Amino acid sequence: MCARRLALQQEDRLMRGRLVGLLSKEFTHFLRDPVMLFVVIFLYTAELVMCTMALGFDVQNLKLGVIDHDRSVASRALVEQLVAGDSFVLVDQFSAMGQTQERLQRGALDVVVEIPPNFAARVEQGREAALGVVVDGSNGNVAARARAYVIEIALRYASERAPDAARTVAGVSPEVRVWYNPDLTNTRFMALSMLAQAGLMLGVVLPAAALVREKQGGTIEQLRVTPTRAHELFIAKVAPTIVICTGAIFPSLLIVTLMGVPMRGDVPTLLALTVVFLLSAVSLGVFVGIITSTLQQAMLLSFFGLFPLLFLSGTIAPIETMPPWLQTASLASPQRHYVEIVAGLFLKGAGLAELWAHAAALVGISAAMFLGGWLLFRRQW
Repeated sequence: MCARRLALQQEDRLMRGRLVGLLSKEFTHFLRDPVMLFVVIFLYTAELVMCTMALGFDVQNLKLGVIDHDRSVASRALVEQLVAGDSFVLVDQFSAMGQTQERLQRGALDVVVEIPPNFAARVEQGREAALGVVVDGSNGNVAARARAYVIEIALRYASERAPDAARTVAGVSPEVRVWYNPDLTNTRFMALSMLAQAGLMLGVVLPAAALVREKQGGTIEQLRVTPTRAHELFIAKVAPTIVICTGAIFPSLLIVTLMGVPMRGDVPTLLALTVVFLLSAVSLGVFVGIITSTLQQAMLLSFFGLFPLLFLSGTIAPIETMPPWLQTASLASPQRHYVEIVAGLFLKGAGLAELWAHAAALVGISAAMFLGGWLLFRRQW
């Protein structure tokens, strides 16, 4: 028994030594690669800012044309209210709708509002005063926002100028309070989504490239004839990505704070759940690296999987607008769960009690992909 115990202790020391050596090699290789360091820092800082600003769905400075047949104080007040915010910019005023057609065709106008004659009289009497609104529908998202903006401003204008008798009519008047994002801008959500996207991209690409590099360089054949165990190499390829990407969260925290995203949760919970998310992303990368034999194959397969995971995360389009079968498929996207986690932590101040279901889903994804990758890796080893 004593001899066996001593043998086990010696084997344990040797395994720790081999694992430390492999981890040291992987960290040294990564830290000596300036291109990879630049990519990590760029994705978590500069690209986060650029993508957040580029993918913001808040439509501003729409080009507005006005046809005012009434030319009254009330009609001018409506035009002033339309351009008072940052939704519309008045480009020109016209005398007939035919004059706007050429401008709409070449994209010089986004919206044309036509104010009918006797507009002021109808408003003062509390009668219906219909506005003509023409919207350039070539971009459906922009057209829908423009239409909604015009309707909202017109309703606000009508309620402010309605006669006292009309205001006292009994009815339902909802008092709406928006929590967590009072100004209803998309910047906060998009910044957190890009943070998740950076982690997913690096978590998939880095371990896949590391495994394929060993295959292409022939070093994996050399490792097979050494005492190195399969699980030791497996851990050595996974750990550096998780450590480095977790550390990259800190400059991202500064970036999102400067962009006006509040941090209402606690940082330890964020770091712990980030590690869980990175495990799920790395498990996908390990699986890709195992089933591919060249770097080109690994990159193509990685991006083949990254884009569906992005679209199914709710970043580009709300999950509620997807068909039911795609909503179910989106549960397999690690980014969907991590976006919910960071939105809950940053915007709502949620904790593990509220986010445990998403954490459990990430653990399930990690376990399934690591198990599949491990079985294939052992067979190759």
